[in-house]
Amino acid sequence: MRWLDPESQARLKGLGLFPRRASGLSGAPGKHRSLARGHSRDFAQHRPYSYGDESRSIDWKAYARLDRFYVREFRSEDRIPVFVLLDASGSMAYAGAGRQSKLDLGRRAAAAVAWLALAQGDEAGLVTFGTEARLALPPRAGAAQLGAFDEALTLASAQGETDLARAIEAAAEELPRRGMVVLISDLMGDTAGALKAVRALVARRHEVLVLRTLDPDEREFPYEGPCLMEGLEGGEPLFVDALEAAPAYRAAFARQADAYAGALRRAGLAYAVAETTGHWEAALGRLLTR
Repeated sequence: MRWLDPESQARLKGLGLFPRRASGLSGAPGKHRSLARGHSRDFAQHRPYSYGDESRSIDWKAYARLDRFYVREFRSEDRIPVFVLLDASGSMAYAGAGRQSKLDLGRRAAAAVAWLALAQGDEAGLVTFGTEARLALPPRAGAAQLGAFDEALTLASAQGETDLARAIEAAAEELPRRGMVVLISDLMGDTAGALKAVRALVARRHEVLVLRTLDPDEREFPYEGPCLMEGLEGGEPLFVDALEAAPAYRAAFARQADAYAGALRRAGLAYAVAETTGHWEAALGRLLTR
């Protein structure tokens, strides 16, 4: 895979995608055990026959041995669709000196989510959003889907101005059915609107996880002297005195970061931040183990 190398796969070993609300997600037979009784191949136990039990559940071999009716119980399993919502707006193109872009970081995390989902027998699908949302890859299971996912990620490009809240809402409209949603975005823009859109995903009964992609420059504002700031999503260039602007910028960034972390935590949603430096796999691990 272009976006997930063997070293990253090794670092992700032992991780999995397990919905917290198992009863809320369902689909084709798969790997997620639920409390319901079913007829999968995963045998659970025998129990004495009770009036109303289906005759097909009777273990006739046990009856021949014991001269009593017993029924076989199996654990019910669900294959869930795992949707990656990948931000492909212009701001995701940012890359600090010598570092990968936020979009490339997002691609790697998205590929990892698909790899984990497909490895455990689930389905993986991809929706990209920038100026508009697009179902880049419908959710499917099977080894072939991993190659298709890798190709779809390669075709994604960061461009255009985005209303983050509207983009997330539009991406939600592209989801063909309920499932697990992994939102990968730099979450730049209207914080309140973005949080409202995320809560709308939850209201649609999706299992939602949020991975924020950042470059250290966006947190540290490491510039000095007069600077011409050009937006990656359009707008007029702006001259600023970096030294003078830095304290206010850092304070505003910290407030936004705290707002996201606090609101998502209170909503009971898994949230983590991955930066374009270091091992992004650790951030994904934090996201999946909360």
